[in-house]
Amino acid sequence: MYDRLQLTNMLRSEVERIPETGLPLEVFPARIQELVLNLARYENFNVEYTASILLSAVATAIGNSYRIRIKGEWKTSPSIYMMLVGRPGLGKTPPLEAVFRPLRKRDCRALEKFKAEMAAYQNTMKESKGNNDMDRPVLRRTIVSDFTPEALMLAHHNCPRGITILADEIMGMFNSANRYNKGQLIEQLLSAWSNSAIDVTRVSNPIPIHIENPCINMVGTTQTRRVHELLKKGYEDNGLLDRILFVMPKSYLVPRWTESEEEDTGSNPASAWRTWEAIMEKVFSLDYEVNDEGNIPHLIGMEAEAKRVFFNWHNNTIERINAIRDEALVESRPMKSPVQVARLALVLQVLSYACGESHLQFVTTTAIE
Repeated sequence: MYDRLQLTNMLRSEVERIPETGLPLEVFPARIQELVLNLARYENFNVEYTASILLSAVATAIGNSYRIRIKGEWKTSPSIYMMLVGRPGLGKTPPLEAVFRPLRKRDCRALEKFKAEMAAYQNTMKESKGNNDMDRPVLRRTIVSDFTPEALMLAHHNCPRGITILADEIMGMFNSANRYNKGQLIEQLLSAWSNSAIDVTRVSNPIPIHIENPCINMVGTTQTRRVHELLKKGYEDNGLLDRILFVMPKSYLVPRWTESEEEDTGSNPASAWRTWEAIMEKVFSLDYEVNDEGNIPHLIGMEAEAKRVFFNWHNNTIERINAIRDEALVESRPMKSPVQVARLALVLQVLSYACGESHLQFVTTTAIE
């Protein structure tokens, strides 16, 4: 069945000239390829943006439930920092909001549950005049958009599986990052990307916040003319830019709208979104491994051939960098590539599993390639 779907997707891609964009749509599971093509047809979504946002959303849903072993004890969560770049009107925000809708729905349900629990808590405390050992309810949400650095870490503390920063016009967040908190947010983002433990101690909070396994995803949009602002803030020197994946469509042209009978009935567009929600629910159903130490992430490695391909690819990068004699010509960004590749491979492996096209025993060569 999937072979037929793969062939159909390939033919549709050729007809719709997807290969010209440079997007390797064929690396995605067949059901995801179909989804991306359907959203391009019915919602007029840009395929490059949509495919990239799908990866970010799945990485968010995986969170700390699974990690991939890169080498020895070097392992990583699927944290992805992503910026969608393009001129106004190119269609960055619509696919971002639409693809993350399943996560927002979960957060809405969590908020309603929190409100009910808080009301019950307040009533109980009032009736007992405060003489009650009842734990105060905690709001556990995944998406964080408007926050202070302290609030971001508290949100992660309450949701140890992981959180995502979702910001339309993300430059606003970066512009305020150094204005009020002396770079604290940027330092937290650097540590979180490296999976280093984070501690937050404040006089106003008697109990310090400790996050042993940070897992923060970040995705947002910005206009092409504003990207250079990141260079002025020193983010190139501190390595933040090396950690961000920039998504910019090959064509700068805004696509024309097209009509279709299916769009008028809403049947096929609705079916596409039901497919996506079902896939995301399967990813969210993945949970921690439970042992005497509590909840710990599942750890999966690469199959032998996948590891060989991965190591050979990175060793070629190392040889190229070692051949450079002029220190000023050495780029730091390529040295972050092994982590980015491993994370994307983990996301693709989980995505294939959620689509019923693979497993979670190990990361396959297909995912690595």
